[in-house]
Amino acid sequence: MNNEILGLLKIAVDKREKLTKTTNTVRLVNGASDDLDGLVLEKHNKHFVAQIFSKKWLGEKETLINFVKNDCGGVYFIIKDRTESASSKKDAFKSEIWISNWIVGSSPTMTEKNLGDSKTVVLENGLKFEVDMNDGLNTGLFLDMRRNREIIKRLSAGKKVLNLFAYTCSFGVYARSGGASNVVNVDISKKILNRGKINYELNGILPEKNEFTVFDSVEYLKIAVKKNNLFDIIIIDPPSFSTHNGKVFSVKKDLPVLIDMSLKILNDGGYLFVATNFSEISADDLKNMVTASTFGGSRIKKMTILGQDEDFREDGSLRKESYLAAILVGV
Repeated sequence: MNNEILGLLKIAVDKREKLTKTTNTVRLVNGASDDLDGLVLEKHNKHFVAQIFSKKWLGEKETLINFVKNDCGGVYFIIKDRTESASSKKDAFKSEIWISNWIVGSSPTMTEKNLGDSKTVVLENGLKFEVDMNDGLNTGLFLDMRRNREIIKRLSAGKKVLNLFAYTCSFGVYARSGGASNVVNVDISKKILNRGKINYELNGILPEKNEFTVFDSVEYLKIAVKKNNLFDIIIIDPPSFSTHNGKVFSVKKDLPVLIDMSLKILNDGGYLFVATNFSEISADDLKNMVTASTFGGSRIKKMTILGQDEDFREDGSLRKESYLAAILVGV
């Protein structure tokens, strides 16, 4: 066991002590900003997930497992290999970039093939969300958006909200808990929206008709513009790249179009929230996309640059372990 790494892990966790008193789902280690380059470690209740971006961590399994089990009280731990060697493998899981899973759990018979219960429920700002450590690369809740979700909640009272690329509908849950009069969660995946329905149920939120809409977000916007279907808050948090039925979505190419269409159906006094994890797009780039909009440029009253929450400590560089550009636009 590597005592030097163990010490750095403990220091990183101590830095988040205040945050762990208000939520049980936290990024405990954020790579180089915690002097642990190539390692991401997240806590989800008593479940833990690590992503490794450097080969050196392949030899530190014992240290990581001991830390999660003995220092953090973890009952489930999975490590996802995102090194270049893993990403180049043709048989990588669902074309994702992890090939090895190591689990430590309460069951002594737990093995790589017997992953046990990878799901748990976490608490964030008083709201509950189901997460799954073993459902692809992501758990179902993006922790870097925690602060931004709370901002949307504070703006949502009495508002009509459109949540595009809704994923598991965490923004929808926040908006409804903040008193939104209507929320439409749009995502192309019925399976992932069903997870959003579970999050609604966990928080005792009864969905309205068409609150979960299985549809391509770009196409939904086109129809909304055509029908002049207006909203008070629009949330755009798309994947960097995706394909569906032969159509390719690229955030670099398609985001300006999404912004332009959204501004066309945003009520006066409304807000547009735009975010991306694509490191080639900065917050200033997002602002430029807004001001360049054929419809929105003259309507903009205020643009605020937003970012990640405090557990996503930065070291001043753009790293694949942690990046987010986000702005809030008021019209």
